[in-house]
Amino acid sequence: MVVPVRRHRAPDTAAIPTRFSDREVERMDRARGLVGLASRSAFIRQAVLEKLDAVERMRVVEVRDVSEKEALKLLDRYLTKHPGVHYVGDMADELGIELRVAFAAAETLLQRGLARVREE
Repeated sequence: MVVPVRRHRAPDTAAIPTRFSDREVERMDRARGLVGLASRSAFIRQAVLEKLDAVERMRVVEVRDVSEKEALKLLDRYLTKHPGVHYVGDMADELGIELRVAFAAAETLLQRGLARVREE
């Protein structure tokens, strides 16, 4: 009597077929051997997980189109809510303001005495 063998797979996993050129497979096999991984699948899995980690650590900044007048209000509000020392570039990133506009607004805040430059 022949009994079919059931393959066990980890719960909540999915197979994702991917095609590679012969040259890419050769490179993968060489690299896999260098890092000591048992299979191409293990190599691909590790590479994908490393890439996912890198992408998740990235900080993507969305820049909105705001006028200098609006940027002035946003920076003033930010400084009021977050007292202390801040770099204009960091505030621009946090608020999504184009750097050129943020620096112009910061200059206006300085001129009006609403902010000051910290001497190091």
